[in-house]
Amino acid sequence: MDKHSDNIFCEYTVDSWADCRDLFKAIGGWIFRGQSNSDWSLKTTLERGADINSTYIRDIPKVEKRIIDKFQRRALHYLDKLPEKENILEWLSLIQHHGGPTRLLDFSYSYYVSLFFSIDQAFQESAVYCLNKDLVDRKGLETERWRGLDNDNNFGGREYCNNALKEQALSPLVMLIEPFNIHERLARQQGLFAVPFEGQQSFEYNLSLTVNKYQKALPRSKNINSYSDVIDTLQSECALLKVKIPKSLHNDIRKDLNLMNITSETLFPGIDGFSKSLFGEFDLKAT
Repeated sequence: MDKHSDNIFCEYTVDSWADCRDLFKAIGGWIFRGQSNSDWSLKTTLERGADINSTYIRDIPKVEKRIIDKFQRRALHYLDKLPEKENILEWLSLIQHHGGPTRLLDFSYSYYVSLFFSIDQAFQESAVYCLNKDLVDRKGLETERWRGLDNDNNFGGREYCNNALKEQALSPLVMLIEPFNIHERLARQQGLFAVPFEGQQSFEYNLSLTVNKYQKALPRSKNINSYSDVIDTLQSECALLKVKIPKSLHNDIRKDLNLMNITSETLFPGIDGFSKSLFGEFDLKAT
């Protein structure tokens, strides 16, 4: 049975803002997700909701079906334009956009945007999870071929993703995709979704079996002390890189992101984003 590469899941702690920027520039083409606590794993809001409510993970598809059905029946009271009923990806995108629980996991093409979400209102060391998009897409296609895919052109599109979402519990896979309708917040955040196909299992279970069809769990992250000598290895073997951001660096990063106009006001449309941006007023030196 094939084991995971030793470098499939790596971890690095930056030692300065410059070090952080240099690392992200070195892995261009990856996608990124900021989390305000470096101890947190990658979990969808459906998973977190199941944890909070002590719901058995195998029952999540039943919960998801109820959520989608309820949203579809009531959304007309709040939204002027609705997707076709069978377009589950678009419905989940709307639910995610408005704060509901889904199996979608938000990522961004921009590491600066993800850094913002990592440090914004963080109380401790935060993290940016980096997903090797080319590797995950390639390994996903290889895994689906092994499972019987007979036409590569059928893989990777919204129709393929929607068919999996309708089934709710297909063979484990993570697909990286954008919905057809890019709402304003998703556009501002340069966002896309990582979609796990097997709804009865965790996101990380799906990711593990995407990159290695024989392994149901990601190994413990491998700590790297320097990335400059292993960039080629990361590009060819690492599916997931966890970059830890010490709390001591947050203010310097926050100031530069503000100068780039990456704030709650620009990432969240409307007065809600503007109101969130007022947390920046605690930086008295900026006035």
